[in-house]
Amino acid sequence: MVKKRSLGLLLWISLLFISEKQLGVSALTNRIPSWRPKSGPLTRATTQLYQTSVPSSSRSNSPSTTTSSRQKRVSSLEEWAKKSADIQIANGNLAIQASLTSEDAGLGLVSKQRIEAGSVIVTVPASLALSVELPRGGPDDLSVVKTLVDDRTVFRSLPWYTQFAFYLYKLDKISSMKQTGSNLIDMRPWLDSLPRKFTTPIHWTEEQRKKLLQYSHMDESVQRQETSWKEIYKTLRECSNVEATGMSWEDFLWGCETARSRAFSGGYTGAPFNPFIYAFTLVLVTAYIGLNLGTLEQAANGAALVFCGSILRDFVFPKLFRNKKYVICPVIDMCNHNSLATTANVAYEFFANAYSLSTISPVPSNSELFISYGSRSNDQLLQYYGFVERDNPHDIYVMQPLREWDIAALEKACGAPFAPGRLQKLDRAGLLGKSKDDALSAAMPSSKISNDDDSTSEDGTSEGNPRGGVVLSRAGGIDPAVIQALRALVSTDEEWKDAGESIGNFGGEVNPDNERKARLAARTAIEMELASKPTTLAEDREMLKRLISSKSGLQGEDERIGLLFRIEKKKLLKETIDRLQ
Repeated sequence: MVKKRSLGLLLWISLLFISEKQLGVSALTNRIPSWRPKSGPLTRATTQLYQTSVPSSSRSNSPSTTTSSRQKRVSSLEEWAKKSADIQIANGNLAIQASLTSEDAGLGLVSKQRIEAGSVIVTVPASLALSVELPRGGPDDLSVVKTLVDDRTVFRSLPWYTQFAFYLYKLDKISSMKQTGSNLIDMRPWLDSLPRKFTTPIHWTEEQRKKLLQYSHMDESVQRQETSWKEIYKTLRECSNVEATGMSWEDFLWGCETARSRAFSGGYTGAPFNPFIYAFTLVLVTAYIGLNLGTLEQAANGAALVFCGSILRDFVFPKLFRNKKYVICPVIDMCNHNSLATTANVAYEFFANAYSLSTISPVPSNSELFISYGSRSNDQLLQYYGFVERDNPHDIYVMQPLREWDIAALEKACGAPFAPGRLQKLDRAGLLGKSKDDALSAAMPSSKISNDDDSTSEDGTSEGNPRGGVVLSRAGGIDPAVIQALRALVSTDEEWKDAGESIGNFGGEVNPDNERKARLAARTAIEMELASKPTTLAEDREMLKRLISSKSGLQGEDERIGLLFRIEKKKLLKETIDRLQ
């Protein structure tokens, strides 16, 4: 009996080892993180994805060559997708062609005939997707690290888009063959379809940024980005081997921006459904009982052990250790963004082990499909993806901190000087923000940059707003904390005493007169911000009309994107002023 039980235990341990090994391989190459649905509940066995950096119809799809030239390369991509890559495009009902957005020079996915809601339009095998898994997985193509990296620990500590930049450099400049297990896939047709230049401000000089954007916050953000990325590039060069030292700054920049504008991400990973493990478990249970190696209860306990081990390995541990995966799917990455007219979303098909693009609303014939990715301001969209969205509901404007406002002008508008000592109280409460020098000295060293760093946050005291500038948003107007600070600033001695001399007690309206003064001070500051611009909103709109009618092409692209950006910013300032009337 002891020998039988020992043999039975050995069988179960062997099965558990096999399942763990099988799931481990799947975890490295095929797993995809899960996010809550952005467009209602799922109707099939899929895992919804959040898009960290979504390709846009206005993003830098403006390549160094013309769109027509790139369209020829797209023909090769479509042929490769169907014949070599096993990418399924439903009934040939979708075309990769010039975006239907009038002011765009890029490509998009356009329907050839009406597509009903809930239709799966594109399916891409998970093995074809490029992925980077954090914190320790790295690129799914193991040859990237094995052949090009000397210090793997340092490499895997770099931000995800940096690892992707290296991955793309290997495919584009060294070998276009992507290794997936024992298989090799030639990614050249997909690589040739990618844009080669981006209209992001990091490519502009400081003088160009100031002239085109008229927005000091963006200028400061791009300066921080450039400093940080150059330090990361230096670290990447130091940890790579001789074969990869040919990677130039331009190669690195292209790889980072390609990754950021095309990759999806999620919070934790899970392996695809693998029927082999469960079928093998059933066979072992049958053999275990049939050979009289143990009882039915023992067999059930062994099967439960395997199942629990799979769940722990595949779902619990990755979430516990905050594993995250970033994925680029060829063809699906051509789908553009529109937060106001989203018609499709991207999901991971668990049982098929593939990524899919499906519609969430009907798409008329000859209409472009759009996806959405969450709350991104035009600051983030232009800085990292190279496009501006008109009437973006998530747009913001970051003014200088309160400490840099013209207090004398605010006192004049309110009709009386502010009480002595109020600014010092606000400063101690951390409501005045930081000066440029203080923000620079408090900046996080590059050695502490997280490898899942997105560098796209713009709210409050986040990394995107290190000086604590005053944030105006299209959705909510001026930051309520600023109105609270202004209520305290404009308060009379009596109001200050009634509030217990505590700024925290100014969170709500004190009285109509105090509220009027606080809103007047805010409106005055925003009006001064708008008046400080070198050009007016009406002038910018007229210049944009002339530029579009002149058809200056790529040479005027930077000016066009700059005009679009500052028009949106001035619109937001004006909207906030109107709210404060």
